[in-house]
Amino acid sequence: MRKAVLILNMIFALSLLTTNIGYCEGDIYYARCNLKVIKGLKITWVNWQGAPTFMPANAKLRVIKAGDNASLVDVNTESVYLLDIGAQGDIFLEKFVTKNPVPINMFTPEVQSNIQKTVARIGMTKEQVYIAMGPPAVVIAGKTYNMTYEQIMSSDLWVYKRRRFGKNIGVAFDPGSGRVNHTEGMGR
Repeated sequence: MRKAVLILNMIFALSLLTTNIGYCEGDIYYARCNLKVIKGLKITWVNWQGAPTFMPANAKLRVIKAGDNASLVDVNTESVYLLDIGAQGDIFLEKFVTKNPVPINMFTPEVQSNIQKTVARIGMTKEQVYIAMGPPAVVIAGKTYNMTYEQIMSSDLWVYKRRRFGKNIGVAFDPGSGRVNHTEGMGR
């Protein structure tokens, strides 16, 4: 019995240590993608064009987690943005921040321009579209709220919500090359 209690205590202690794996408040992180900001400095992933402003990919951030929320503090401006990470915690957070800068400067000037404009264009890779537009709301397997970054990246059809009652934006990728071969609802 004492052995079982000891093992349970060890498991509990280990779970406490691993709950915040990867996200230490003193560390610097980078925005994995353009982060859409709505009123009240809240970051959203649902309303792609409904967001009036965005924080650019590679913005340097400090992450402060508190329950179902994470505060993303822009290191340069000290502005604080709120992100609802829900019960998913780090799994959800990893869709928005990363420990390493994203390689935007390695892309062609045209792709860099598309990323700055937060748009997907034919020929862009999944990584480039993700950096430009963030995580889609829906993929073939369903809503992405509970999906990991890797699960989203394995899908070949992404759907972004334009506005609450507006037409959605679709981005289709060629399964062989992983590059955009069709967009719908993007405009010119």
